[in-house]
Amino acid sequence: MREKPYMKKIIPSPLSLVDICDRVSKTSIYLLVFLLPILFLPWTANVLDFNKQALLIVLVLISMFAWMLKVLVSGKASFNFSMVHIPVVVLFIIYAVSSIFSVSSHGSFWGWPSISSESLISLLGFVLLYFLIINIFKRKEIFYLIVSLIASSFIAIVYGLLQLFGIHILPIDFTKSTSFNTIGGLNSLAIFGAIILPLVITFLTISKDKKVKVLFVFSIIALAILLLVANFNIAWWVAMAGSALIIIFGTQKRKVFDGRWLILPMFFLAIALLFSFFRFQIPGSPDRPTELFLTQSSSLDISWQALQESPVIGSGPGTFEYNFSRFKDPNFNKSSLWNLKFDWASSKFLTVLGTVGILGVLGFLALIAVFIFYGIKYLLGKSYKKDDEDDEDNDFYWVLGMGLFVSFLAATVSFFLYKSNISIDFVYFILMACFVALLYPIKKEIVLKPSSLVTLGVTFGFTLIFIFGFGILILEGQRYISATNYLSSIRALQAERGLDAIAKLETAIRISPKEDLYWREISQVYLSVINQTRARQDLSADEINRQVQEYINGAVNAAKASTEVNPRNVVNWSVRGNVYQNLIGIVGGTKDWSVSAYEEALKLEPINPFFPTQAGISIMIEARNTEDEAARSILIGEAKAMFDRAIELKSDYAAAHFQLALAYQTEGDQSQMAASLEKTKAIAPFDVGLAFQLGVVYYQLDDFAKAQSEFERAVLLNPNYANALYFLGLIYDNTGNSDRAIAIFERLTALNPENGVAIQVLKNLKGGEKALFGLDGQEPEVIEELPIDEDIEEETGE
Repeated sequence: MREKPYMKKIIPSPLSLVDICDRVSKTSIYLLVFLLPILFLPWTANVLDFNKQALLIVLVLISMFAWMLKVLVSGKASFNFSMVHIPVVVLFIIYAVSSIFSVSSHGSFWGWPSISSESLISLLGFVLLYFLIINIFKRKEIFYLIVSLIASSFIAIVYGLLQLFGIHILPIDFTKSTSFNTIGGLNSLAIFGAIILPLVITFLTISKDKKVKVLFVFSIIALAILLLVANFNIAWWVAMAGSALIIIFGTQKRKVFDGRWLILPMFFLAIALLFSFFRFQIPGSPDRPTELFLTQSSSLDISWQALQESPVIGSGPGTFEYNFSRFKDPNFNKSSLWNLKFDWASSKFLTVLGTVGILGVLGFLALIAVFIFYGIKYLLGKSYKKDDEDDEDNDFYWVLGMGLFVSFLAATVSFFLYKSNISIDFVYFILMACFVALLYPIKKEIVLKPSSLVTLGVTFGFTLIFIFGFGILILEGQRYISATNYLSSIRALQAERGLDAIAKLETAIRISPKEDLYWREISQVYLSVINQTRARQDLSADEINRQVQEYINGAVNAAKASTEVNPRNVVNWSVRGNVYQNLIGIVGGTKDWSVSAYEEALKLEPINPFFPTQAGISIMIEARNTEDEAARSILIGEAKAMFDRAIELKSDYAAAHFQLALAYQTEGDQSQMAASLEKTKAIAPFDVGLAFQLGVVYYQLDDFAKAQSEFERAVLLNPNYANALYFLGLIYDNTGNSDRAIAIFERLTALNPENGVAIQVLKNLKGGEKALFGLDGQEPEVIEELPIDEDIEEETGE
């Protein structure tokens, strides 16, 4: 039978290279839009923004390479030319110049451990993403790109809500916390949701696909629950702005926007007004994780002072923490959070003000102004540009554009009220790009003739872009490998495998030698390994000495390298001072080096009492190792001056008061020591070590009543504090309370069954003798314990 034409099998033609490149380019962007909001990986210390940045760079460059290959193979290219692109390019140039002259050029360019979203490499990814979207996506494809974003946002919001309610669905330790989600803190997640809200509402009104409509309905429900549970005032204001703008634009175009849907923005506007003004919590809602951020006034003051030093281009992208350390208000020391560091101002705008300067602010404001101008012109205009390849109704695109524009404005509002992160900045650039793709759908096509100079120029330009892009991919891969080794070193150190930690850090340093974090971390690991090596029984004395010397050299060289790589980071100088402090008495001259390092740290953070206190401790260590009485007296005087300096910076700084008391003890002035310890006691009343030391002082002064009170306080704070129990038992014996003394030493021998002194004392007491009968000189030495653990603060990722 003869085959009829309509019965013929349709065999799809094989894809051409041009088609393959086009698909790769677009698929990379679709994947990026869907994956970035929900991505986190457990292989690096910064599980969120660092990994999101890596994903951004890799997929954007893959998309760009595929698009360039498509242009070269096809011999033609379509470009979206418009004046609206100028502020995007200008902002990138300003950030590039600011990064070059930054106080930390490496951190400003790459980000982590500085702020990843503020880094130049992240901005490069955002700008490339912007130009790829406006050049490779047709207007009808924008809808599906945003659907991918909403789907990803829905997953991120639902996961964040489950986390908040204590439902941890992932078997990873660090995720089992109510404060963890894939966007950032709960406040950031709420703001992210408030930015997405206008998109979801407007897309719900124009969607005709039932499955997609279901996604939008569930997204609105999830957003409502998130905003109610988070109940973050700034998120309510952002939601309020978005809802009000939908109502304004919707009522202006009633023939285009179905007025019945205005019930949704009206609902969210009413809820936002209610909760932002009356500030009440929903009964039964889970406890919100505590998130700390600077006030607007403090942030403005710090950024303004930083602006005085570098008004044009600021201190460099992502360097707000440096400005905070230098310019924070002295009154900050009066709060209980005085030792916290902030790497963001209270808002993105104020962060940009201090870090990218006047040019950065002007570029940022110009970007906003240009898009607001063209957006209002488009939404309130009477005619719309039409894509020749698109025959769909322009009303559909008007509503689509309104959702994009209103979400863009909502994100802009959030930038003036709260800090940002890489997920929010990513959405911001997607909104801009998609709106421009709707605003200017017609692209100019350029034909690349084989023999033309234009073709030669384009080919040369693409070659340079490919080489630099490929180089960035390699460098980013190296950074990622270094970061994974850094995390492995942390885990090895937690497992008390110091040598493995050193090996991992050495690998990280070899790959990324300009990362100061790795240098200072390895210097601290070397110190810990020194102590472990000295305690080893399986090595000869010569071998122990050889290894200890090797680790000492490693610690010193690494600490010096950290300050050479990044001399503006106060933590590097603090760690360097700590390394030298630990080597006083072992390596000559380290006291002076330690004090000098702490002085440098104090220049970078002038109101931090920790640094003069540590400098004083270094001097006291040297004083105790000095036999010359005159020299010793001079050193003690210098140390006391350092402790006084710390107390001037923070009058209630317990560590400085305590160290001052020890200085008086070294001088033999017990009364002054007791007075200083009493001041420390008022500041740190629950410190067990301080109670013990104060008890010993009163014991040595024969003030047994006060000594008894302090030892009883120490035992109350720590019932198993053996030294405090020992002295308390002696006092009970001296005051004639033998029954209580026996009870104390029975308890002490139960805790320390092999302690011969305690056993003999108990035997004496039970035999009717004085406690120390036949045990002259057996009182334990006073152990110099700090009342507060002063850990050197490390920087973290966002």
